[in-house]
Amino acid sequence: MRVETITVTTDPRTPVSARRSALGWLAAALVGASVAAGLLAVGGRIAHAASSDLRIFEAVALFLAAAAYTAYALAHHQNRRELVTRSILVSAFALWAIVQLAPGFSGAALLNDITILLFVSDLAFLLSPWS
Repeated sequence: MRVETITVTTDPRTPVSARRSALGWLAAALVGASVAAGLLAVGGRIAHAASSDLRIFEAVALFLAAAAYTAYALAHHQNRRELVTRSILVSAFALWAIVQLAPGFSGAALLNDITILLFVSDLAFLLSPWS
């Protein structure tokens, strides 16, 4: 009696890993765009461009950094707590971008202080012995 075997192959990339890969590429592209915007801002400062024009590049760099970290966090979080703690850094970058866009806003100083608090809170979670 002869038994035939059939080899079944499956795509090694599950929907989760495919999503993770796509989000990883998106995060990388957003980081690249953020760096480019930051370089334009630095180049503009060196060339003594108008400060108001440069604020747009500074804010774009920060918003893109927030978006990149959001994509990374969605791709690589292990649980909801980790996703929430990573949202602290995303919020800090986004608020910082708002402060760059509207330095004359009456609440800009408060937003700047909240941004600092968020960065320090993120650092505290990162260094926490309970995490």
